Amino acid sequence: MATQATLTEATRFFNEHFPEGSAYDSRYSQVSTIRSGSNGQDVNLRFQRLGNQLQFLASLHDKLPSSSSIKESVKTAILATFTSIEELKNSAGQSLLLSNANLGGSPAGGIVLAGLVITRTGVYHDLDQTNRNRIAFATDSLANQIASWMDSSSNPSYNALEDSISCWRNQRFANFAVNGPILHVGGLGLYLDLIATYSSASQFPKYQTLYKYGTYVMDKWATLDTSQTKASLAIGGLLTINSGRKFFPSSGYNAYVGMGLAWLAHGMMYTGNLGIIPDARLICDAKKINNFYQDVFHAQSNMKAYEISEPADFTGEKLKEDTILAVVELGYSRTEIDQLLTSHLDSSTGYLYTLAWNGDAAFLTALDKAVRTAGETVFLDSEATDGSSIIIAYSRTGEAAAHRAMAGFAGMLQRGILTVSDGI
Repeated sequence: MATQATLTEATRFFNEHFPEGSAYDSRYSQVSTIRSGSNGQDVNLRFQRLGNQLQFLASLHDKLPSSSSIKESVKTAILATFTSIEELKNSAGQSLLLSNANLGGSPAGGIVLAGLVITRTGVYHDLDQTNRNRIAFATDSLANQIASWMDSSSNPSYNALEDSISCWRNQRFANFAVNGPILHVGGLGLYLDLIATYSSASQFPKYQTLYKYGTYVMDKWATLDTSQTKASLAIGGLLTINSGRKFFPSSGYNAYVGMGLAWLAHGMMYTGNLGIIPDARLICDAKKINNFYQDVFHAQSNMKAYEISEPADFTGEKLKEDTILAVVELGYSRTEIDQLLTSHLDSSTGYLYTLAWNGDAAFLTALDKAVRTAGETVFLDSEATDGSSIIIAYSRTGEAAAHRAMAGFAGMLQRGILTVSDGI
């Protein structure tokens, strides 16, 4: 297995994917079109993607040597990304960043807040006063929105925290989509640790609400193996179109929940530094998701982790027809299930790079091999393999992959994971 320095590969990623980079190729992640909105994505998905960009850019800026010529380019990219976020409007014409951000099932708000927190604790100090003020105001505004939302009557997930556990084929699931709220409170956890002025986590007036959101992930909604060391979460959700989705685990969903738990651990136990991984239960809980996917890798010759997989069997294999029919027998229409499957047929092993935030370096090495074996990489034209790491090769497959890779690189840079591999 060959390894490369994480910082070197993160710099390569910047140069390839960002128009400010020295080797920009627009075929990769479409960073510039996401900023402008010309790629046709809806406003909330753009909000989410721009949050991933902020996380990555701010983390790379902070870890580059002070004499690096790339630092100024990264700073320029951060400001371009921030401006794009600031210009996004909701249906009432208000800035999504400063008021009425989309909170709830969409993970966008928490991902953006995490990016703003990282930006404010590092590159912020290299900016002029006008841009410092803009970023500080945006960070505080979004944090306050989430703090107000998380236990309010406008948040349907708060009351659902106490709902009874539902089960099917030994698969537990929540009555709301957990990933969005966990990322929201996770972003707030980073804010409380790194920016807010409470002397201890327990002094935050809504500490108990944060605690509920975090601990209920495993206590109420996760399906664990008999050893209690491996956990998966079904997508959950209310009775809406594609409601059959509630029974099935998803690689992207589980990865985002694990990332949110790792962030929220900072709101439970202050560290003052993203390089210090909290010695907290929520980090252990996030790693249980890693352990589940390690089992998935070992159980299948192609090592694929699917976006929709079989429930509660700890193999994570592709959905089978008899499982689909069992869901239909519960009263869901075959049309609903077919609609669900239409957009979730492919493996999404690389989505798991966002779990880098819990600091499990051994898992990331296994993930590199899984992504390579699953065939989730592409090298364009005559590039061959060009000596790149697997996370770089994965990031070239499209904008969704690239933005997961950004979150993965941010986690690795912040958690001190020094190398990435070629997956062999």
